[in-house]
Amino acid sequence: MKRCLVLLCTYNGEKYLREQLDSILSQKDIEVAVKAADDRSTDGTKEILKEYAEKFPAFTYSVNEKNKGFCYNFLDLIFSVKDTDYDYYALSDQDDVWLPEKLKRAAEQIESKGETQKGTLYCSNLLVTDEKLTPLHRMEEKFPKVNRYSASFFNIATGCTIVFDKKFLLQSTKHYPSDLQLHDDWLFLLAMYTADFIYDFEGHDIYYRQHAENLIGSGDKKTKEKKGKVYWGWPCVKEIIALYGDEISKKNLKILIRTRDYRKKFSCRLKIIFSTKYYRSRFGIRFRIGILLGRQK
Repeated sequence: MKRCLVLLCTYNGEKYLREQLDSILSQKDIEVAVKAADDRSTDGTKEILKEYAEKFPAFTYSVNEKNKGFCYNFLDLIFSVKDTDYDYYALSDQDDVWLPEKLKRAAEQIESKGETQKGTLYCSNLLVTDEKLTPLHRMEEKFPKVNRYSASFFNIATGCTIVFDKKFLLQSTKHYPSDLQLHDDWLFLLAMYTADFIYDFEGHDIYYRQHAENLIGSGDKKTKEKKGKVYWGWPCVKEIIALYGDEISKKNLKILIRTRDYRKKFSCRLKIIFSTKYYRSRFGIRFRIGILLGRQK
């Protein structure tokens, strides 16, 4: 049976944590281990983690010496397991619910890709729900297909759906990025430009719970502003050029450099605006005006 290590980050998550942990530990047809990192919670989260660690030998956790924020809590957790030997690694938030075949489906999709040189990152559609797990909509309605051009501006990899193989773990831990706000944006761009990538439009084996305490989510204005401003153009693009530029083809490196430099160089703006390769249903007139004025982030 294939083995998957679930990397869980927590911070003041006691309200929904048990439900999430139970769903992770109930995955079908795959051997699951969990490694959690708590970012200095002040509620009962650490006690819940201790409770599960005492019950399940394959469940371990640690408490950070200082608060890192969710992005670097996840990144440091990924780097901490680079010497482990599991078939797959999955990222988990603290407040969702996984359906029983989530990891099985991800593993099957990665296996269908066959042997890849630098590994494969899988992510999927999901079912957005309210805090009581009442279904609202599928994420597919918001995230149509993406290519390398639009990927340099727009991330479709929701972190809690990400699963990757051992090769991609090694690829993603070659270099440590120092200027990020969103870990899933980084992993998505890294997979698109240096490894292999799967977006599973049919898969939706996760209830993506939205509630008042979400740090990043799917719907409200506060979330859109938070996610949009940190991704547009930088800092993931800047970091991937600096750290992995020698592994990226000249053609693809030009795409990234154009994105990195468009606010400084008018020529880059024009190439983006008039190139049909950047087109997406979400990249309308407002996007082009923002690029022209150098205001997108």
